[in-house]
Amino acid sequence: MGNVASEMKQNQKEKQKISKESFYRIFGLRMVNEGDGYAIDGERLKIQREQQLQMPQQPQQQQQPEEKQQQSEFELGNPGAIADLHHQCHEMWPQTFEGFRLNISRTLSQSLAVGHALQVGQKSQLANCQFNGSFVGERMHPMTGETYPAIMGEVDAKGNVRATLMHFMAARWRCKWMANVLDGELQNTRLFVDYFGKSCTCSWVLSNLDVRHQMGVCVASYLQQVTPQLALGVDLIYQREQIVPGGQAALVSAVARYQHDDNRLWSAVFSLHSLELCYSQLYGQCLGASVQLRANILKRQAISRLCYHCFIPKMGFNFRGGIDTRGVISALCERRLEPLPIVLQLSGKLNHRTNRFRFGLGLLIG
Repeated sequence: MGNVASEMKQNQKEKQKISKESFYRIFGLRMVNEGDGYAIDGERLKIQREQQLQMPQQPQQQQQPEEKQQQSEFELGNPGAIADLHHQCHEMWPQTFEGFRLNISRTLSQSLAVGHALQVGQKSQLANCQFNGSFVGERMHPMTGETYPAIMGEVDAKGNVRATLMHFMAARWRCKWMANVLDGELQNTRLFVDYFGKSCTCSWVLSNLDVRHQMGVCVASYLQQVTPQLALGVDLIYQREQIVPGGQAALVSAVARYQHDDNRLWSAVFSLHSLELCYSQLYGQCLGASVQLRANILKRQAISRLCYHCFIPKMGFNFRGGIDTRGVISALCERRLEPLPIVLQLSGKLNHRTNRFRFGLGLLIG
């Protein structure tokens, strides 16, 4: 009888074990002694093999950067303002001068700088002396890379004043005001307002606005980035003055820009009255070339320019040269005289038709 009772107790224990095994297997769990990685302490289950459970989630984590890269490829970005449409091409053209020019500048702090400019030439009109000052803030705009607010002013020996004020009123709104005071009168006032969107730019310009006499010039432009390489836009100019036939006039222009591999840039502005085409290409970091065509359809006149820019930072050497269809050759050479903080400028301009030559010597100190 004792043997029978002991056998019945063993059978009950085996049934209890089987029932526990079946209970845990229903939820996908196994016993601890089977080595599946689960340890049962009361009602809690502790995971011992976290790496095996995280393996299915790794492919999803690896796909996230790829999805972000694909999304960034479809982001067009801001195309910039129409005023800077031909900036890369116009920057290569040499800005020549005649006579002797001396510029002295000094930085008083990180934001404040002052300077003097003296220019002397054969003609008395070219003689001029200026004092200038500038204040630039420490904040930098993420889209344009400009530091703001910025205040710049110039005053010459005759009392003429030129002032420029630029500030970002909001994250995407830029305001710029320019004014000149000539012979005690306020002239050539211009107000620029730009809105930089995610893939577009809207600009408004008010020039010489006179509300009393209902005169002035208003310019409205819109530039849209269609693809990562192509940008299209429109430019509207409205002028209301007494010298204009009929008292008012309006002009609509189409704008386009195409950029390829950050080295080649095509830009065009076309209207019923004028045409401007520009092409620029960079050959590495030291050499660039550009071609420009301007045409007046009403007057049937056209002029084209070919220029190049060579820059060698190790030597402190900078050279710009160009030639146009009128037979005018221009060149500007700049060389830093190390270890002195002086830049030597040599300027030359030759007109083959009139046999006229202009030479300039400049020094930039500071």
